[in-house]
Amino acid sequence: MKQAKQIIDKLLLTLAGIALFVMVILSIYQVITRFIFNSPSTMSEEIVRFLLIWFGLLSASYVFGIKQHIAILFIREKLPRKAQFVMEKIADVILIIVALVLMIWGGYEVVKLTWAQIAPSTGLSMAAMYGALPVSGIFIIFYAIYNLLNKEELETVTEANREDGGEHV
Repeated sequence: MKQAKQIIDKLLLTLAGIALFVMVILSIYQVITRFIFNSPSTMSEEIVRFLLIWFGLLSASYVFGIKQHIAILFIREKLPRKAQFVMEKIADVILIIVALVLMIWGGYEVVKLTWAQIAPSTGLSMAAMYGALPVSGIFIIFYAIYNLLNKEELETVTEANREDGGEHV
């Protein structure tokens, strides 16, 4: 399972990196066509908007996977080590339920509703944009299950926060 996590980590980082690179190039292109040629490209603006949503949700999935998301830890850190571990596992179960209901099921419903809607400039289905919800939900659930089964999770997160100088909110 650790090897699968490493592959998914690399996949998400690669996809997010490509999306960011394409967004930067298209944004520069948009500025050049708008201000130098006085003929703005609406297609590039729409593609950047689609990519921004995919970039944000795929990046959020990755951040959940490496446990570097924003967390309120001051209550957890006051508890004994065993209780902290149990609290982490309960949080993972809640995360699975929320991702399953809101991101996968809810995202699927939104994709169904928007399947016939067409983006004006690119002609792409709006479902292509909203498809990022269930896809990222699947990755978040994978990471939550991985963390649920991983007994070393609490130590890893605590060590990573200390090494990064991460502040606890």
